[in-house]
Amino acid sequence: MSKITIGIDPGKSGGICVYDGKNMANVQACPSDPRGMANSLREIIRDFDIDTIGKDAVQVTIEHVHAFPKDGRSSVFKFGTNYGMWLGICASHELDVTKVTPQVWMKKYGDLPREKQERKRYLKMLASSYFTDLKVTLKTSDAILIAKYGFEELGRD
Repeated sequence: MSKITIGIDPGKSGGICVYDGKNMANVQACPSDPRGMANSLREIIRDFDIDTIGKDAVQVTIEHVHAFPKDGRSSVFKFGTNYGMWLGICASHELDVTKVTPQVWMKKYGDLPREKQERKRYLKMLASSYFTDLKVTLKTSDAILIAKYGFEELGRD
């Protein structure tokens, strides 16, 4: 294995996964607390023996989030907190993180529906079509596509 990409959709209904260019692995919904988040990344580090293959072979691609004017203050704060926790957890493991906006990574997948729920269902269907052996959910579909985007568009050789 020459490199892997860890994809993170940091939202409360987000996910985390690992892509090596062929297989998607460790696909899971984002844990709801900091300890669970740290444990999920620690599990990936252990399962992929990252300390042996070298941290320079790992690319973390995380969705760079921001608030929208119509978002409630409480939900924006929680969303930003999750995002910050993921950045801190990755930094504590000395992993390189690339932040990518939803507009950038989604552009790779063509014209998407404008309405959020319709777009989410479409992205889930798209992720399922790329990885037919996975049980893709609304919580994990964005992370899967972010990992695929990161590996194919941002990967280092």
